[in-house]
Amino acid sequence: MNKFFRKIRQQLLNEGKTSKYFKYAIGEIILVVIGILIALQINIHNESLKKERHLNGILNTISQDLELDTLTAGIIVTFYEANGKNSLKIINKEITKENFKDCPECLGLTSIYKPLIIQTKGYEMLKDFASQNSKQNDSLLVPITHFYNSYLKIIEDSNKFVKEEVLKNVESYKAYNWFVDWTQGTYNKDMIAFFTESETYRKQVASHNLLAGGNHLLYVKSYKQNATSMLEFIQSNLDEPANE
Repeated sequence: MNKFFRKIRQQLLNEGKTSKYFKYAIGEIILVVIGILIALQINIHNESLKKERHLNGILNTISQDLELDTLTAGIIVTFYEANGKNSLKIINKEITKENFKDCPECLGLTSIYKPLIIQTKGYEMLKDFASQNSKQNDSLLVPITHFYNSYLKIIEDSNKFVKEEVLKNVESYKAYNWFVDWTQGTYNKDMIAFFTESETYRKQVASHNLLAGGNHLLYVKSYKQNATSMLEFIQSNLDEPANE
């Protein structure tokens, strides 16, 4: 192509057509500039598509994280709702030495906890993407970032508080001669009396029910509900085809 243009320019010079030569040279420059601009636009478009595909991949990962989170949260909600009902049986003194076998879970209400571990693989990828692409799809990044910032700390703290409460309760049971039997699931008279008649255990159950069945359960329910909404929001954006 360059040889072709040079040949035309040389021909115009040889024929002494200087004015035509300059007009042609200017036209050639304009064509070159237009070509460069077109190439830049194509490159920008390709880069935009590349970023969009990358972001969609991240959103798919976040979707998978949220699907697992909502499933896990549902299991935790079911567990603590059942735990709360059994806790009321102890608090209201409905469980006795005679009927404790009707509620075997009632003898371990304060020694089990279920943490919600939020999956953050996709979110970490999103933060890295956002740091390299400022103002890229803010309508997506801002609500997702706000969602995770709202829940990560509060769920982490709730997990910690419930865990510490459970560990404290288990540690206190070591002082009783039935502790080893309890860890093995073996009943004895003193152990049954403690879990069905003692005010110590009743207070532990009330405290645990307030912390785990109250606060922790509410946080997990809230996360599950909003994670479901966030998942729907992301999926609705993923369903929009990219402009190619």
